Amino acid sequence: MKKHLITIGVCFALAACASQPKQTEEQKSSAQANQQMQSVTGNPQDSAPAWVFLPKSDKGLASSACVDWSGNMAVDRPQAVAAARADMAQQISIKASVLDKLYNRKLQAEGKSDVGSTFEQVTKQVSSETLEGSTPEEISLAQIDGKKYLCALVVKEDTRETFDTLVDESNRQLDPQSKAALYEEFRTQKAMKELEKELESL
Repeated sequence: MKKHLITIGVCFALAACASQPKQTEEQKSSAQANQQMQSVTGNPQDSAPAWVFLPKSDKGLASSACVDWSGNMAVDRPQAVAAARADMAQQISIKASVLDKLYNRKLQAEGKSDVGSTFEQVTKQVSSETLEGSTPEEISLAQIDGKKYLCALVVKEDTRETFDTLVDESNRQLDPQSKAALYEEFRTQKAMKELEKELESL
């Protein structure tokens, strides 16, 4: 009888575990981000979605930004989206600088020169076109360092189109292998600091 009761108890315990909803990767990332943020700010009430600190999307380029929460969604939402788009434009500019460094290093190694525009010179037009096609994917309130913010995540799908426009407008002559390598560099989702560090090391 005792052995039977133990078996029933184990079954109930397993059933209870099975009924617990599994955390998604996004929820785990947000929980980890909140723990890290709280350890920095010292405020246990602080919380924010993981994409606020690490914007990324399988669809293409992604950027996030936050603005002070005024209590008026109609005012704060467009400001947050505009700030995220401005961050994306800066991100494209830095990516273009990295591409220029990589491309010029390749030319030097081959003993060649190029008279086309640099990738960085055409980023303003490309960024403008890219931002027009970007869409808000997430909007969320966040508490950071005891202050409330409204945050936005914007995404530009089809990274290839943005890259191809950058190459076409610069009139750079790229062989297929070089173009493929530069595209991989461009599409990689890296934090701004990582890209800046990579640019400094080239």
